[in-house]
Parts: sequence; structure tokens; C-alpha cells
Amino acid sequence: MISKLSTLILGTLAENKKNPYEITKMLEALELRRWFSIADSTVYATVNSLKKKGLITGEKIREGNFPVKTVYSITAEGEFELHQSISNYFEKSDSTTSEFDIAILFMHNLGKEELLKILKSKLELLEVSSYMIKKRLVNLENKRDKQVTGIILLKHRMYFIEAESKTIKELVKHVNLGENLSPKHPLDLRINKI
Repeated sequence: MISKLSTLILGTLAENKKNPYEITKMLEALELRRWFSIADSTVYATVNSLKKKGLITGEKIREGNFPVKTVYSITAEGEFELHQSISNYFEKSDSTTSEFDIAILFMHNLGKEELLKILKSKLELLEVSSYMIKKRLVNLENKRDKQVTGIILLKHRMYFIEAESKTIKELVKHVNLGENLSPKHPLDLRINKI
């Protein structure tokens, strides 16, 4: 299976030809960097990797007086890999463990005040993100030519933020009540059940 970034690039090239610079600008416009870390250099390296694997092909073109640039398009093999990745993503029943999940698992290592400060800060960031997404949703839903996929993607992100916010509020409640979050290492609980 190919990486998430490879899937994004193949999906983009399945729609139309693009050069790596245009791909980075599209990823920027979609604000995908908020969801996972993507450096421009990683996009260029991934494009080169996809080309070496035969999943995309490049064509040199010149537009007007501008320098020659290479635009890429997806190959039949690339379309097959893209379809496989999309199917696999939809069929996965368990999502990848997030950094947030790992932080919850080991949060007992932080002091109460530090933990509450971090949780409050995270909640504020989520509220700002929620506001921005709601604002974008209103704009998209009011357009004549609605981008249904974009709307659904934003709503999915919104639901994710709502779930994380709810979890943080619950954590804050338990910490404020002075409950012992983990009398012993949380993994010990799993080991004892085996």
C-alpha cells in the first residue's frame, strides 16, 4: 500500500496534469497541512518516487516565455494503486492510533497543573479550528456550484474536532475531581487481562 501523501498526489493527478509546485499549492489551499505534516520537499520527493515506480509519468512543456516545466499525469498502474488505496482506506475498521491517543495513554506522567494547562490550550485550538471550519462550510454551502466532496470532508473534520473536544472536556472533569487517572501503568491493565 502507498502512503497517504502518495494517495493524495495520485488522486490530484487523476483529475488533471500538474507540476509539483501546483500540487503543493493545492495541498496548501485544502489546508491539509493542519491535519498532517507535509513539507514541500516531501511532495517533490514523493513525486520522484511515484515516477520511479511507474505510477506517474512526466511531460516537459513550455508556456510562453516561462522556463520549461514538467507536468505529471497518472499511469494505468497509478490508477490501480489509487483505487486500491481508496478501497483500503474505506475498508479499514480501525483508524491509526493518533498522537493524541498516545498522549492520553501516558498523561499520568504530567503534573495536574501542567496537564490542565495543556488540555485548556488544546481545547482553545480546537475551538478556533471549529470556528474556521464552520465559516468555510457556510461559504461552501452557499455557493451555487457546491463542492459536495469538500463539504463532506470538512464535516468529517468537524466531527473529529467535536469528538476530541468532548474527550478533553471529560479529561478536565476527571482531573478537576482529583481522580487518580492511573494508579499503575495503563498497559498493566491489559497485561493482567491476558
